[in-house]
Amino acid sequence: MIFRSLKKVLATLLPEKNIGKNALIYSLGTYSSKLISLIIFPIIAVEIGLVDTGKYDLVLSTVTILVPLFSLQLGDVAYRWLSDPDEKQKEIGVTITLALLMPMTILLGAFTVFVWLQYNDPLLWIGSLILMSQILLSSMMQIVRGNRQINLYAYVTIIRSVVFTIGGLYAVFFTNAKLPNLLASFAIASFFALIFCVWKGLRKSQFSLIHLKSENIKEVLKYVYPLVFNALGWMLLINVNKYIISANLGYEMNGIFAIADKLATPIYFLGIFYFFSAQDHFLSMSDFAARKESFKQLIKKVSLIMTIGIVGLVIGAYLLIPLLFPGLIEGIEFLPWLAAINFFIIMAIYMGIPYTYNKQSLALARTTILGILCTVILSFLLIDPLGLYGVCIAILFGSFLILILRIKFAKCFFLNS
Repeated sequence: MIFRSLKKVLATLLPEKNIGKNALIYSLGTYSSKLISLIIFPIIAVEIGLVDTGKYDLVLSTVTILVPLFSLQLGDVAYRWLSDPDEKQKEIGVTITLALLMPMTILLGAFTVFVWLQYNDPLLWIGSLILMSQILLSSMMQIVRGNRQINLYAYVTIIRSVVFTIGGLYAVFFTNAKLPNLLASFAIASFFALIFCVWKGLRKSQFSLIHLKSENIKEVLKYVYPLVFNALGWMLLINVNKYIISANLGYEMNGIFAIADKLATPIYFLGIFYFFSAQDHFLSMSDFAARKESFKQLIKKVSLIMTIGIVGLVIGAYLLIPLLFPGLIEGIEFLPWLAAINFFIIMAIYMGIPYTYNKQSLALARTTILGILCTVILSFLLIDPLGLYGVCIAILFGSFLILILRIKFAKCFFLNS
């Protein structure tokens, strides 16, 4: 009886076999690295204090916002074109992606040297190094995904996390300039992972200058420019509020918000567990619109998993954080809000798969832009009377709006099949 009940519960949570198998491989990298990150973040936050934690989070948030602008989301182009069964389309995607990334890399390298020589602020030039490493690594990782090299994807993720953990802990325990060295560790880890990724994942046969034709470049740019706004919108949804918090409430309150955001991270990664493999699975289909029930069941399972995760995380945090990390207790107050926000964000991300399948990048971007506009307006209106609670309410409303708009599109997508 117990075995049958357990089997029934597992059947409720597990998706199709092919999605589940690849999700497990992706998760070996994603979950192990994020688990390490989740474990060491409270240690780092306690060692460097709330003010430097706020600055550290603000630097990484700035980089996160700038990546879509400078990368032009070219990694997403490579991934979408590599998902096409036509070998020529695969080569076009990789060739144009790499060709456009090269001048961007040179410009960022020159900018980093300029900042280093011109300004005596390590946070600026190290932040520039982090930006360059993130652009190159994220683009290369999308190429790896597009080629369905999921084992390599997992290895690179783990390598980066391990290198950062070693360097980050050394920086906060054994150096005087804790914050700059911590950020430097982040950049070094990303470049190390990038070198390994290029060495093992780049296929020279997919790069050919004959594909650098104006019509191919125009097609790519038409697809990619809305993705820049879409990605930027997602980054701004939470990160722009950190600037609003810092300006209105100070770095310390931003540090508290950053702690709550980090504590809610497991919900995001719990929900994203099946996403990469599901995206690979559905985008490679010729009849995705006819697979409504399969997609619907996946959404139900992800919703159930995340709901269980939110309840467990909130209860666990209220019980364990005061005992293990009393210095982070102020962040617990906002954890339920950030957990709910992550729920809506993840659901909206899954609802973006039909957009990507149809290459409807502009329609996808519109939903995100509307959500971020509502979030920013509400944040400015509510932060004075409600403080951090006002910011949480604003983000919650914005993410919910994006989800509703995308559900509407998904219904039309499957209805027209």
